[in-house]
Parts: sequence; structure tokens; C-alpha cells
Amino acid sequence: MGHYELLRQQLQQQKGIKGAIKRKIFSWMIDEMVAEEAELDQLKDKHDALSERHDELIGRVGQLNTDFENACVNLSNNNTAIEALQSDSDYLKLQVGRMGRNVQMSPSPASDKAGDTATTEKTVSSGNTYSAIEYFDFENHFRGSIESVKERQKQYLPYFEGRKHVLDFGCGRGEFLSLMKDNGINAEGVDLYEPYVDYCVSKGFKATCGDGVKLMNSFDVLDGIFIGQVVEHLTPEQILEVCVNAFNKLEDGGVFIAETPNPMSLSIYTNAFYIDPSHVKPVHPMTMKYYLEQAGFRNIEIMFPESSKPDKKIPELKIAGSDTEEFNKAMQEVASMLYGSQDYAVIATK
Repeated sequence: MGHYELLRQQLQQQKGIKGAIKRKIFSWMIDEMVAEEAELDQLKDKHDALSERHDELIGRVGQLNTDFENACVNLSNNNTAIEALQSDSDYLKLQVGRMGRNVQMSPSPASDKAGDTATTEKTVSSGNTYSAIEYFDFENHFRGSIESVKERQKQYLPYFEGRKHVLDFGCGRGEFLSLMKDNGINAEGVDLYEPYVDYCVSKGFKATCGDGVKLMNSFDVLDGIFIGQVVEHLTPEQILEVCVNAFNKLEDGGVFIAETPNPMSLSIYTNAFYIDPSHVKPVHPMTMKYYLEQAGFRNIEIMFPESSKPDKKIPELKIAGSDTEEFNKAMQEVASMLYGSQDYAVIATK
């Protein structure tokens, strides 16, 4: 029995005029209180139902969020797989085309066997790393998809906007040429590796197979030069030659950008640099800056892209009652050496 009903019974039991007066005064109050209590009970029931509904919706939202995140991961994985398959498909198409040309150019069965042997020995002893390891396929495996490289190179786009004649020195698979074409910038590439040039031409880009310095010198003037992931393949003498010729061929206001592995980040030695057997040695940013200064450039900046940083860090040390600030500061410097940007770009304006 409720509290108010119990109070009502007690009033009913009181005799005499005092009891009658109390019943007269308090009965309506008890009725109001009973009604309010009933209303509160209804509201409580509604609140409990809404709370259960709220918890149910929160659970559904959490599940939907998990499903969405899983779908995004799957989509990203699928996109990566599709890009890898596309790169492999492009490589196979290129190989088929080259095989067709080789068949057309092959000598007759009556060709001199000794001559064939000599040709084979010459090819093997030439020391051409690019031919020996099928560099197009090698880069598909280790550098990443064409689209992922192109996405990273977008950070250089502001420096080339409005340019009229840009040279992509060592154009490779044509990521930068594609970026230039997408943005209406006239550009052409050059590369020593013929399969790269064949691939670029098949994609509708202007590209030449040959010595980049010679092609550079064949132009009257350039207003932009990009040399991405190339200088680590060159000797110091070759790098300086590229810088000098770039300065001579660029018009005033022209920009030269070289992207290369960053030896100030020790992670390049375990993650990337020595995977590629055609690399000569990494070039320190200050050395590259010096080469450009010797060539005549004065307006030079060095960029360390966030996109090339490994996804690793050293967590801070926290010990109750101990001063760890000096230790953590030192470990931040260690982390910078271990996990700094794996690439850097030197940007020089004439």
C-alpha cells in the first residue's frame, strides 16, 4: 500500500469533529499527491523506456561506426590492391609490346651463333642494373603504386603552377608528368630506362629516352625542372653537372626541385635505401644545397615532407615524483633521427 493511501486510512479512522476537519482539509491534498505520484510513476516508466531506447540506439550507432570503419579499411585495401594490379597489368602490356618489337627485329635462324654469344656476353657484362632486375616491375613492388606516388607529389604543385615549359628529369613511370597534365601545365620527361619512356608515351605523355643533361641543353629555355628520386643514383660529379646545367637553362624565376632520400633520418637505411641496388649513396641536404649554390642558385629552401615520416614514435617517460623532462627532450631528438622524414626536397629558384 502506498504512503498516501496509508495516510488516508489513518484520517478515516480518526473520530469526532477534529477527524472530520482533517479529512476535509487533507483529503483533496492526498488526492492531488496520489495523482502526482501516479503521474511520476508514468514518467519514470517513460524515462526507463527512453533510456533503454537510447542505449539501444547508442549500441546501433557504435556498430554502424565499426562497420563503417571496417568498410573504409576494406575499401582502402581494395583500392591498394586494384592500384597494384593496374601497375602489374601496365607492366605486362609493356612487356608484350617490347616482345613484339623484339620478334620483328630478331635476326634470321641462319645468324652467326658466335655473334649471338658475343651479344649475350656483352649484355651480361654491361653492368646495366635496370635491365638486369626489370626496374619497372621492381619499382611497382617497392616504391608504391603510381597513384600513391602522384598523390605525394601534389605538395610540389604550387611551385609549378603557371609554368610554360617544365622538364621532368628522370620521369620514371610518369607520375609527375601525369600531375602536370591534370593541371594543364606543359611538361615533358626524359629517362635513361627505355621501358619507362615507352610506358609514358603509351599514356600520352611527351617523353624521351636518353641523357637528361643533353636533352636539357637542347632547349632554349625552361621555367621548371623536377628531378624526383634521381640524385641518389648519380655520382657527385653528375649531380653538380645537373645543377649547373639547370641553372643555365632556367629563366629568371624558374624553379628547380630535387626530391631524394634523407640521410638525416636513419630509418631510410632499414626501410628503403638499400632495397634499391641502383642507388649510389644518399646525398645530405646541406651537400645538395651546396651543389646548387656552386651552380649559381641563391634562393634555396629545404622541405621535409610530413608524408614521408614513418608512423612511429618514442612515447614520453612518466614517473611519479621524478623529473623526466630532460630525458624526454633527449629522446625527442633521438626520435627525430630515427623517424624523421625519409625524403627531403631542395627547392631552388633562379
